[in-house]
Amino acid sequence: MRRILQGAAASVLALVAVIGLTACAASSSGSRHTLYDGIESIAADSSDIIIGTVRSQGGDGDATVATVEVENTPTSPQLGSNLDVDTGTIEVGDLIEVRQQTDDTLSTGSQYLLYVTPTMLPGDAAGQYSVTGAVAGIYVRDGDEFRRVVTDSGDTLPETISLSD
Repeated sequence: MRRILQGAAASVLALVAVIGLTACAASSSGSRHTLYDGIESIAADSSDIIIGTVRSQGGDGDATVATVEVENTPTSPQLGSNLDVDTGTIEVGDLIEVRQQTDDTLSTGSQYLLYVTPTMLPGDAAGQYSVTGAVAGIYVRDGDEFRRVVTDSGDTLPETISLSD
């Protein structure tokens, strides 16, 4: 009888653990597959790196789409090395749409250094870009440097990138 009770208790504990893990997983929206350990690794998962100014923003369902005027297209030897898409296709003067699934992280009128990749979504969103690593690839202009917008994303990226980097 004692063995049966111990087995039943273990089953109940296992069930509680599974329910608890499921609840945690369901409530941890925004989790990411990759955390980046440097600008080389985020560049490897990006099709383009741009410096641009947000000209406008609008809603598209649960996303915010920012129109960014591209002013510079820095490059990296690692750019796109983990992707099966063309890299370096964005040019200075282009107006690109950057889709954000998070709160409005980009501000109209501000200049950013962005690591981006095509959304791979169907329809009108197919021509849009996503920020690599959700918020990891967003740096805002701060004088002669670009400063990370979200510093608690779990990534170990530099807090600032200088224009000479």
